[in-house]
Amino acid sequence: MEESRIHKMSQEDAPQNIHITSSLSNAGTLKVSLSKAGIRQEAIVYSFEDFYAVGPLRHIDQSQYEIERYMWMTNHMGYDHYFVNGLHQISSMKPILESIPDHKIVTIWAGNNTHDYIFVRLVLHLLRGVRVEVQIINPAEEYERLPASDRIRTNEGNTDIVSLNQLTTEELAQILVQSSGNTLTEEERAQYADEWLDISSHSEMLRVLTEGKLHFLAEDAYDHLIMEVIHKHYINIHKIEDKYILHKEYVSAGLLIVPILERYPELMSVNLISYRFRSLIATKELDFLGVPNLTYQYYVKPAKV
Repeated sequence: MEESRIHKMSQEDAPQNIHITSSLSNAGTLKVSLSKAGIRQEAIVYSFEDFYAVGPLRHIDQSQYEIERYMWMTNHMGYDHYFVNGLHQISSMKPILESIPDHKIVTIWAGNNTHDYIFVRLVLHLLRGVRVEVQIINPAEEYERLPASDRIRTNEGNTDIVSLNQLTTEELAQILVQSSGNTLTEEERAQYADEWLDISSHSEMLRVLTEGKLHFLAEDAYDHLIMEVIHKHYINIHKIEDKYILHKEYVSAGLLIVPILERYPELMSVNLISYRFRSLIATKELDFLGVPNLTYQYYVKPAKV
């Protein structure tokens, strides 16, 4: 499959534009948007499939360490799909990126969130020595440049855009037509690659991006804050619909995900919150009923209320 992808990209009539996104869902959104913009045949879309805000990053561009990372993510986060989506792992994407012909234009899509912040630096690290034009498009910044008449996003409230798939495909199609991207200089590319080396050298397993700065934290750094949100909802348990309550004292774990992510959006991931729930259960800060796997399969309450 790798050889086939490299051959297709290297054909004389192959599209000149290579788009790289940080997830399969982003790639799907982008492909639909390219079609709506009438330029789907002019682009190849590649994607990675990971969540770089958590877990070990040291030397993961080497197969041995990548496997160690995927084992950590599977054991801690329940991400068994890493072993299913092999074409979107670093070990599969690295030879493809290194084989991009010089005349191509590479566009990396990276939003205002921890995962994309790290992802774009990883990609620039992998593209060291590849002599192509590289540009970065930030969907949040490009959305702000759209005329009001082209903004049809239906998000409730004033939710900030932090990733590509928060945009409608119609909005993204407009961005594709209007944006020229931000072409990087050699110095900027080198800086991004160096920043990846610094990020991946840290031993902390949790990373969060707040106010444009990346912080390196212990896995349990947010546990007390998560417990504060749980306590707040538990105090108001009488206001929660009966279908989310068990034995009049346990609250569906799934119901608590949204308020936690609303309060601390930098955590980003349902899987990350689920992992912390399981850790809080293990340390006996949370009591539970059910099977602590999928969040709507079990119920929790603070051990001390």
